Amino acid sequence: MQFDPAVAAQQAFARARALSELGVEPGGELGDDLAAAVEAEERFSSGTGEEASAAYRALVAIGVRHPEATYFLEFLVYSTWCHLMDETAPEHFKRGVTLCRQLLGQLDSGGDADRVGRLRSIEQSFRAGLGETAEELIDYDADTLQGGD
Repeated sequence: MQFDPAVAAQQAFARARALSELGVEPGGELGDDLAAAVEAEERFSSGTGEEASAAYRALVAIGVRHPEATYFLEFLVYSTWCHLMDETAPEHFKRGVTLCRQLLGQLDSGGDADRVGRLRSIEQSFRAGLGETAEELIDYDADTLQGGD
């Protein structure tokens, strides 16, 4: 990754918050969940241990209720990576992959190229944490002559 996920998370959350406050369509990002998201983000960012984990779970629950909130989902992707630093668990890697795929599915048809690039990069990192290899590498390796070919 050529970026800092913690900084990217803060930037994405700021965009989600601004869109929520403006009520911009579709869905106004978080709508009535904005206050709960702000409170949970503050606890997640400043807390440690179980307090941060509980706040992270609250943020994920808000994301489930707002699958169209692309900036908030992007924030969750980067926050999931940051959460892995405190609590390395396979379910977090899996959640990261799922969030990336969900968000990329929404953005691929006209999303910001830099944003899409960051999401693809972090998805590969999540997948690597699960022991997977990027499709591009698999395809390249399959086409490469091996010793004795």
